Amino acid sequence: MGIEGDPGEDSDEELARRIQRGDRAALERLVRRYVRPVHTVVASFLDERADIEDAAQETFLRIVASMDRYDPARPFAPWLYEIARNVARSWSSAAVRSQLRDTVGPELESPTPGPDLLTERAEIRARVEAGVASLPEQRRIAFRMVDIEGMSAVETAKFMGVSSGTVRSHLHHARRELRATLAEYYEATGNEGGPSHDR
Repeated sequence: MGIEGDPGEDSDEELARRIQRGDRAALERLVRRYVRPVHTVVASFLDERADIEDAAQETFLRIVASMDRYDPARPFAPWLYEIARNVARSWSSAAVRSQLRDTVGPELESPTPGPDLLTERAEIRARVEAGVASLPEQRRIAFRMVDIEGMSAVETAKFMGVSSGTVRSHLHHARRELRATLAEYYEATGNEGGPSHDR
């Protein structure tokens, strides 16, 4: 289930009110609802799996510690999103940032690749990782949430606290910049055909 939820479910804000009254079950439900988006946000800043897990855990710990200061009259998702970004930024200052590790590879793999193909794939992966890392923050996060994690533009917009149109704009620019990055690579290597697949 995504973060949009079903019509009959308690809203984020209602769960937050219950958490403020000490309802542990409400906290567990809210964590389950947002564990995937939070991991996606922190993974936009961090590379190591252990760092991502720790930063996500710290995000939820900060949520619990800050819940008394949260105003349920305001949307919960963007409030959580800002906390996740702040935690990830603090962690990234002490970690090597390399986005999309283990996410670009599957489409580029074959059962028995030769040395030349392995070298080419490693170069393509490095180019894409560098391209994603160089994207402006909002574009980078939107790209990961939609194109890598498979979330909808509506879900992503709710979490980021922007309109779905803004998310689609971020995606459009991110994809265009990454296509340009790969086009430069293929032009430089003399491979006019470019990649054999089209996302």
